[in-house]
Amino acid sequence: MTSTKSNITQMPIFDIPPDQDAARRLALLRLLEPGHVPGALAADMLAANLPGRHVRQLLARLRRLRAAQSNLLHYAGATEVQAQQEFGAAIAALKAELAKRPHVPNKREAKALRQAAAKQR
Repeated sequence: MTSTKSNITQMPIFDIPPDQDAARRLALLRLLEPGHVPGALAADMLAANLPGRHVRQLLARLRRLRAAQSNLLHYAGATEVQAQQEFGAAIAALKAELAKRPHVPNKREAKALRQAAAKQR
């Protein structure tokens, strides 16, 4: 029994030439992220109640925005200016909200704090 695959699933991502039209690259991005609608992620972030979110939730949203911005730049063929226009306001809003919050230590900092507390005992 032979399985048939469509041409789009057999084509590696990196075979798309850089001079390919943006519509085809956006179609590929939609395959990678089925719920992709231009501007939807940034609009969702701006509409969210940022002060009511936990710091870790805000950090996760910031990571997601940056990943979407990177996808737009590298896979959809957008320019830096276009990516900044689409995601700049949402990233700035998240950064402003995170600046108001106390610092949450990362894994390395938390481990160092635990070890310092253990040494003091």
